[in-house]
Amino acid sequence: MAEFDFEREVRTPYSEAYTILEDDRAIGRVDIHFSFSVVHVTLAVDESLTQGSIQELINTIDDELVDVVGVNREELIVH
Repeated sequence: MAEFDFEREVRTPYSEAYTILEDDRAIGRVDIHFSFSVVHVTLAVDESLTQGSIQELINTIDDELVDVVGVNREELIVH
């Protein structure tokens, strides 16, 4: 199981952007945009990540970055 950390780059009232770190190595970037009932996530990762690691990363983003904001959302869309 991979350990992902996030380093915030920018925050606005409706969005956030983070560098994704694994073992202190940058492996990607995530941009999160909050709208009325949908959260859009744009995810760019190193090509060496497996599909399983990417799904684990999406789950971690949902749990640690999206849910903690407290936005009532109906859907999380990952691009």
